[in-house]
Amino acid sequence: MISTKAIHSILLIAVVCFCQVLVEGIDTVSYEFGDDCSVSFEEVNEDRQIYVEYNGKKVGFLCDYFSFEGQGKEILDEYEVCVTPIYFQDPDCAVRLDYQTSYGGKTLQSVTCDKNYNTKYCGPRDDFFYINFEKRDSKSTSNARFKLLVTANKVFDYGGLVGAIIGGVIGGIVLITVVTGVVCFFVCRRKPTQGRVLNPSQTNQTPMGVQPTYPLAAYPTQPLTNTTPFPTANYATQYSSGFTQPPQAGVWQQEEKQASAPPLSYSDVTN
Repeated sequence: MISTKAIHSILLIAVVCFCQVLVEGIDTVSYEFGDDCSVSFEEVNEDRQIYVEYNGKKVGFLCDYFSFEGQGKEILDEYEVCVTPIYFQDPDCAVRLDYQTSYGGKTLQSVTCDKNYNTKYCGPRDDFFYINFEKRDSKSTSNARFKLLVTANKVFDYGGLVGAIIGGVIGGIVLITVVTGVVCFFVCRRKPTQGRVLNPSQTNQTPMGVQPTYPLAAYPTQPLTNTTPFPTANYATQYSSGFTQPPQAGVWQQEEKQASAPPLSYSDVTN
């Protein structure tokens, strides 16, 4: 069974190997004042860093400055260049470093034996960064030693911005599509109300097997007997005495049935 000490040793080895892989993944370059000259506009980014050193050597004219710029694979990305002192030893206070954006330009920050010697500083966004080496009061710089780390921070990611815009547009289209689909789903499932309007073709359709009913017409019925009074003409009535009764207006008389003549006898027929 593996002991706890062995497990700790394995974990430590794994962490060291992992850190070594990370370090090996970054390109590192070193320049030294007094040895190197014409170090101009060296690129630094998240994959490349530069060490700037000094070990007491004489620094010639026009070799007293190094310049850097933040630049990555995407030309539209923007960086800020940062400088971190690893150590700064100047017992005679004979050296001064000036951070500037151009040669001989305005000083952003100075580093001396008693000021900013352990302070990280980052320059303006998307601008050049100069480190100028200056002697102070004509003192000897042979005892001065320093080492600086120059890195760059990405402050604007053009590719990430474009990706975010495209992702936002696609996400908006998907969201609108989903909302529209949900609304249509619930609208289509809603039952029709009683007051809906039917099309003319629907009103003329009669279900099969069901005959339409119509109201029965009321026809007048005639009496079975001739008892219905009819208006009779108001003619004058002749009496045997010669007196004639005038007609009465507006009098309805019921028709009188006359008795039919008796049938003929056999003797009447033969005679």
